[in-house]
Amino acid sequence: MWPAVLGAAGLLISAYLVGTHYFADEIPLACSTGGIVDCEQVTNSAESMVGPMPVAVLGLVWFAVFLGILAIRSWLPELRSKALLAQVVWASVGLVTVFYLVYVELFLIGALCLWCTAIHAIVVVLFLMTLWDATAPTPSSSENVGDRLRTLG
Repeated sequence: MWPAVLGAAGLLISAYLVGTHYFADEIPLACSTGGIVDCEQVTNSAESMVGPMPVAVLGLVWFAVFLGILAIRSWLPELRSKALLAQVVWASVGLVTVFYLVYVELFLIGALCLWCTAIHAIVVVLFLMTLWDATAPTPSSSENVGDRLRTLG
């Protein structure tokens, strides 16, 4: 459940940032300007674009695909193991991208965007949750979640 909630939150934040890019007059960017935290400087920088596309659109796509993978894992039991592998790969791609984007914000732009930081944190947490899911032992049918958690402690 939490991966889906976090994925939906990331999708909504990405959609908001896409909206502020394409409809700047109608959707204001709610973030401080000036100093180290300056969303406007980050979102208007040359580094905020990949070709003609804003990075926020790529975030929107990333979260939509992540949620799609979660849906496949939930609704198509015969594809669960393949979908989990796809989730690990997709979350890893997201993590590497986050590392790059944080580097860009800190060292190339010289400012941070709080909305972007929220998305970065969500991606890192989703990666960790995915890693946990992929490596945790599967409980047997007679074992409940409480028993599984007690074995970890």
